[in-house]
Amino acid sequence: MLMSNILFVVAGLLLGVAFQGGMFFFLIPVAGVAVALGYMNLPRIPGGKTSAIPVVTRAMRATGLAPAVTPDLRNSVKDDSTEYNEPNSTLKVNQVWARANADVNKAMTDLLQGLKRVIPNANSLLIFSNLGSFKEWGIRVYSAESSSQIATDVKITETSGLLGQLFNMDVERLLEGDLSGGKALLYYIDNPSIKSLVAVPILDQNKNRMGALVVDSLYPNAFSQSTAQAMTNIASTLYVLYYKSFVSAKNYIGQHQFSILYSYQHKFFQTMSVKDIYRQIFDYVKQNIPFDRMMLLALDRAEDDPHKEREGRVVCCDGIDSEQFANKKFSLSDKGLAVLALFQNRPVERFFSSSSSQYVPRIDNHETRNMDFRQLFVMPVATDNNAGQAELAICLESRTSGRYTEHEMQLLKAFAGVAGFAYARASQYETKKDQATRDGMTGLLNKRSMPEALRTEKIRADRRKYNIGVLMMDIDHFKSVNDTYGHEVGDIVIIEIAKTLLREVRKDIDIVARYGGEEMVVGLVDTTPEGMIETAERIRKAVLQLEFDVHKPDPLRVSISIGAFLVTPDYKDNMMKAVSLADQALYKAKEGGRNQVIQYTESV
Repeated sequence: MLMSNILFVVAGLLLGVAFQGGMFFFLIPVAGVAVALGYMNLPRIPGGKTSAIPVVTRAMRATGLAPAVTPDLRNSVKDDSTEYNEPNSTLKVNQVWARANADVNKAMTDLLQGLKRVIPNANSLLIFSNLGSFKEWGIRVYSAESSSQIATDVKITETSGLLGQLFNMDVERLLEGDLSGGKALLYYIDNPSIKSLVAVPILDQNKNRMGALVVDSLYPNAFSQSTAQAMTNIASTLYVLYYKSFVSAKNYIGQHQFSILYSYQHKFFQTMSVKDIYRQIFDYVKQNIPFDRMMLLALDRAEDDPHKEREGRVVCCDGIDSEQFANKKFSLSDKGLAVLALFQNRPVERFFSSSSSQYVPRIDNHETRNMDFRQLFVMPVATDNNAGQAELAICLESRTSGRYTEHEMQLLKAFAGVAGFAYARASQYETKKDQATRDGMTGLLNKRSMPEALRTEKIRADRRKYNIGVLMMDIDHFKSVNDTYGHEVGDIVIIEIAKTLLREVRKDIDIVARYGGEEMVVGLVDTTPEGMIETAERIRKAVLQLEFDVHKPDPLRVSISIGAFLVTPDYKDNMMKAVSLADQALYKAKEGGRNQVIQYTESV
């Protein structure tokens, strides 16, 4: 026999002796301790065998001594609406609460069975618990002579006849010994002729009435004042059992959730990529937080100009209307709630009424408007808690009002602290990497890092069987520009042409490098012969459109010459050889009159 069962039997025997009255009355607290120890020896929530979770539909008669399932340990009723994202962790949390409820029901049922055996003439014993508020109770468990007579879906309120008196703060107990005519009790279906009843409230530490312990009898004057006092002591023990179970389940869930957070901390420190940090934040929220829409906002890297307003974009988005927000750009002057959280480095929470016709922007006034959302919560992710503004923000929205409680907010706050530190570390690493691999004036890859970038892309191209177009370009008559207008103007020309290249190619896909002086190299990933020449011509024409103010009546205009070479999957030489072949084509373009594109062939 399990130790818990032995302790419950001992508690029952002690109560049986205590109900004899007199000097044995002191055994009631000892019995309460035995019950508490018995519960503590039940298999714990994280593992082991737990009692079966009974399912009883409303208005359905219970059978045997199975607990009646209506109240919940959390005193809450789950909303029936289904959210866009129902993470696996939510299911696990619900399972923990279900197990905790089942274990509490089992312990309370065992206690009632023991009391029924030792209280003379007891007909039915019931424990009521609140149904989401202190103003409404339902049957949690019971033990009865005829279980088919118990209405398991009954609700007790302050207007529910005799038992409704227990909601009155002045009523400490009910002791009836001569219910005239067998006064009807709501928890019975067939209204047996009950003559006696003892009922005491179950009080929490603040004296709120969380439910009641009830015993009745078919015999008149079946219970004494001693019985009522014993029931009061047992009700106090029941609250301890109830509260300890709640705390145990809540702590277990908290430990589980923070163990997940700890695992993400390890993931964060195994990566040095800002993009990977974005993905890990998205994955964590997706796996652990319910939402109908989630957005991750990120500010672009700060520029050297302190007067220029910072901009950003939505780097990740999932859920309702996500396609409308993905990669959406914004500035810190936009008035959306999510942008506000970034700008002020403060969490933002808003509730929206179903009757309101006024829409509050999340990003800006041009976004898609959806009036179905009832709650928004934005948690900024700052690299420094004392910073004036955050670098990232997690924006969660739900169609259920009150979906995000203090628990979710604190969990996200802890996660944001870890994510912010990891983001700062990755950003600093990428900045130093850029300083080592990029040209300080243009921001393009430098000559030292370009060969490795081309080599890496060639390995990927060989595996996936696509072409790489190599463009070598040079500014026509650039020495004359420097001699005539000075090196400062020459630097401006180089910078603006570099910006033009980045606009005309795929910034996050193609390779753009400053090869030296006024020479630049572009690697076009996964292109065709026609696509390579088309892009080269587009770049050439875009440079022709540039105008540079040199404080003369006419602005300065420049042109470029471009040599092109197509690297196919069967190309076996290294990529610097391909750059050299493109350079040979560039030389022919210069010889042929400049401001043109020449593709390398064997005859060039």
